[in-house]
Amino acid sequence: MSKAASIAILALLACFAWGAPAQAGTLEDGVEQYRAENFEEALVLLTKARTEQPESSLAAFYLGMARKQGGDLSGAVKDLTDAATLKPPVLDSYLELADAYHVLGDEDRALEWVNRSEKAGVRPGRSAFLKGMILAGQGQRAEAILSFEQAKRLDATLAQPADFQIAIAMAGSRKFSRARDALRAVVAADPSSEIASYAKEYEQSFTRILESYRPLRLAVGLNYMYDDNAISNPSNAGARAQIGNPTGQQDHAFLGTLRLDYNPMPSDEMLFSAQYLVQSTKYGNTNTSEENPSTVINSLTLIPGCTFGDSAISIPFNYTHVLLKENKYQQLFAVRPTWSWQAAAQHILQGGVSYTVRDMLQSALSGDERRDAEIWGASAGYIFSYGTRGGMASLRYDYSFDDTAGVNWQNRGHKWSVNGVVPLAEKLKLNLSGEVSTQDYLNTNTIFGVRRDDTTWFGTAGISYNLTNDVVLSAQYAHTTAQSNIPVYGYSRNTFTTGIEFSF
Repeated sequence: MSKAASIAILALLACFAWGAPAQAGTLEDGVEQYRAENFEEALVLLTKARTEQPESSLAAFYLGMARKQGGDLSGAVKDLTDAATLKPPVLDSYLELADAYHVLGDEDRALEWVNRSEKAGVRPGRSAFLKGMILAGQGQRAEAILSFEQAKRLDATLAQPADFQIAIAMAGSRKFSRARDALRAVVAADPSSEIASYAKEYEQSFTRILESYRPLRLAVGLNYMYDDNAISNPSNAGARAQIGNPTGQQDHAFLGTLRLDYNPMPSDEMLFSAQYLVQSTKYGNTNTSEENPSTVINSLTLIPGCTFGDSAISIPFNYTHVLLKENKYQQLFAVRPTWSWQAAAQHILQGGVSYTVRDMLQSALSGDERRDAEIWGASAGYIFSYGTRGGMASLRYDYSFDDTAGVNWQNRGHKWSVNGVVPLAEKLKLNLSGEVSTQDYLNTNTIFGVRRDDTTWFGTAGISYNLTNDVVLSAQYAHTTAQSNIPVYGYSRNTFTTGIEFSF
């Protein structure tokens, strides 16, 4: 062998001899720097080690951990995924990937990796705890509580933070009493810990909620109203003469309301509320019951419902009975399933359907004028809330089909409405609403010989002032304009109402 060939072989052997230890040394040095919490130095060394050993799951794992410590979660996910999928996989990367995805807000992928971590037996207590956090983030509070309980059983050091998270999950399910008990257990475990100080604050807050919560509330309203057209007299002079009331009727009225609300503390995903309402409008200037437009309305509403994630379904059932002119007038039975979805923090979308049976308790002038009906409806709406004082704006569309017994009243209706609450001060609010509705009657009216079409405009503007938490002063102006191709149904009306409401 020539001297030159021998030198070349020795040089090649030297490269192999020094090359491999150099790679191993880079990885070992990077790991050592990482464990010493010198993350910037570790990142440089581990990046080099990853380049030198692209198939090393260990290099990928520690580089991912270094990136994670530096706040580069996207980069960390890439390297940790390699660590989990290269041969042999680093099992701890399953749990770290779940944590990274959880922080990034990708709860579905986080749950996928934490399930793999549990299956592989990676730090069982920590895996169960993280799974509870992920499930809570998805709104699966009952399942989250089970995972936190499991974390406590598997790792005693996690008992205090697990109890704290259990309390928060229970509060999310409105189980404030059980949440308060869990928080007291957090404080008892280690009163001097930082988490115990947070628990004390939450426990005091939940105690205030429980002590101040009133499931049963009674409200009484006393109001005065001026009405410039109490009997909805037609605007057309000829139509007024036709019905025998050429001057119309301005009047003053007393409005009394009594409302009883029942709102038990909801638990888990089930909801329920109920309301009984009595409204009495007593006009003062009419002398006979035949002319008196006074009304007494009794209404009972039951609203069961449930929540799931960011949505809720409620099914209000309502019965309403109306006295008009001191005589039985009508009763209504209604059910209105409604779906609400919180699309974002301040934005709610709603949709619903309705079915109502209207039973008229007075005889009609003729069979064609009977208003007994089955009423089918559908609605869609949007609600936007803003500020910290109860600001709100909403849009809504309603469709209805009145399938009446009398041909003169069968119609399709469309209503568009907008409402707003504008906080002017801490206790003072401006309330605005407006709506336009159309009724397209389906048949030629047998009395007037034309097919009726109505358009009604209605708007209100008012203010309310909370004198105390249980006493509200209010004033409101309302205007109605009803337009119809049959003049006797067209009218204009203005009302002004002011009053006070007491809550108990």
